[in-house]
Amino acid sequence: MFFFTFAFIGWFWEVLLHLITDGTFVNRGTMFGPWLPIYGFGGLLILLVLKPIKDKPILFFISTMILAGILEYSTAWYLETFKGMKWWDYTGYFLNIDGRICLEGLLIFAFGGSGVIYFVGPQLNELYLKIAPKVRIITCSILVFFFGTDAIYSSVHPNTGNGVTKSIKS
Repeated sequence: MFFFTFAFIGWFWEVLLHLITDGTFVNRGTMFGPWLPIYGFGGLLILLVLKPIKDKPILFFISTMILAGILEYSTAWYLETFKGMKWWDYTGYFLNIDGRICLEGLLIFAFGGSGVIYFVGPQLNELYLKIAPKVRIITCSILVFFFGTDAIYSSVHPNTGNGVTKSIKS
């Protein structure tokens, strides 16, 4: 449930940013459904890996920046290398590395990660525990089916186009 919630929040965030800056709706990401897996994995990694240091806010914040940087850089590298496309490009941003990550993005993810560990995660946990286990299992099973179908289709036919990707010239 956490993965899908974070993946949807990430998708919504990206779509909203594009809508505000360019005035058009663009389904962001490599997949076609309303989810961005990088946000789902990022949220889970923050909850699972960094939870032990949540009582040290400065260390947590810096660790979240590092974790987000590794996840975003490696994902961008993979997509560029194996799909021949860029789904984001921070070239021209302050302190960017190969256009794959930049300081501004890492700071935003660190603030978002702090929100996840201190506010959103605990609230979601309380909410999810109120849902009957059988309903959670059925809901997750349905989401996994649609996500898996989308992932298989998108691995061959990724979501591309204006506002989504840029082709990489070899």
